[in-house]
Amino acid sequence: MKKFCVIIPAYNAGEHLGNLLSRIGEFAEKKDIIVVDDGSQDDTSSIARDFGVQLLVHQRNLGKGAALKTAFRKAVKDDYDVAITIDADFQHPPELIPELLKKIDGGADMVVGNRRWDTSKMPVERRVSNFLSTMATSLLAGQHIEDSQCGFRAIRRWLLKSVRLKFNKYQHESEMLIEAARLGARISFINIPVIYNGNKSYFHPIKDTARFLAFLLLYYPTRLRK
Repeated sequence: MKKFCVIIPAYNAGEHLGNLLSRIGEFAEKKDIIVVDDGSQDDTSSIARDFGVQLLVHQRNLGKGAALKTAFRKAVKDDYDVAITIDADFQHPPELIPELLKKIDGGADMVVGNRRWDTSKMPVERRVSNFLSTMATSLLAGQHIEDSQCGFRAIRRWLLKSVRLKFNKYQHESEMLIEAARLGARISFINIPVIYNGNKSYFHPIKDTARFLAFLLLYYPTRLRK
C-alpha cells in the first residue's frame, strides 16, 4: 500500500473538527493526519493537539490555497506517496478515502470528488458558481472536468512537487486541476454525496465566482502560452 497522508485545511473549524478526526482515524494513522490551522480564532488548534495529529499553524488567515500549499510542502518533505485532502466542515465523507486510493492504485495521478452528478441538494448559488467555474476550468484544462471546486482529492507526490501554484484563496482548487492537466496528469473522479451541515461558510458565491473568473481570464491565457 502506498504511504499516504490526510490533509485538512482548517479555519475556525472547531465545531466539526473533532468528529471529523475521529472518522478519519478509522482509515489513517494519527501521525499521517495533517491539520493546517489557517489563523483560526477558535479552538481548532487545541482540538488537533488533543487528537495527537500533526498540526501546522498560520499566525493569520492566508486562505485555503495557502493552507494546502503549506501541507503539500510537508507531505513532500515527509516522503508521502499520496496526499488526500478533505475539508474541515464535514462536507466530505471520510469513508470514501479508500475509493480515492483505489483510483490511485488503478493508475490515476489525481482523483477528485464529484458532487455534480446530483446537485438537487446543492444551494442554487453554489450550483451556479460550480457550473461556471467547472466549465471555465474544463476549457483551460483541455479536458472535461466533472467538479472543479470539490476539495476531496487524492494527489500523487510527483504532482505535488511539479505543479506551479500561485493563488492562496479558492482559485487554488481550479488552478491545481489546470496545472495537473498541463503536466499530463491522469485525472479521475469519484461520485460523492452533496452534504451541507448548516455551518458558516467562508465561500462567498458571487464575490468568489467573480474573483475566480477574473483569475481565469486575466492570468491563465498568458500562463498557458509560456
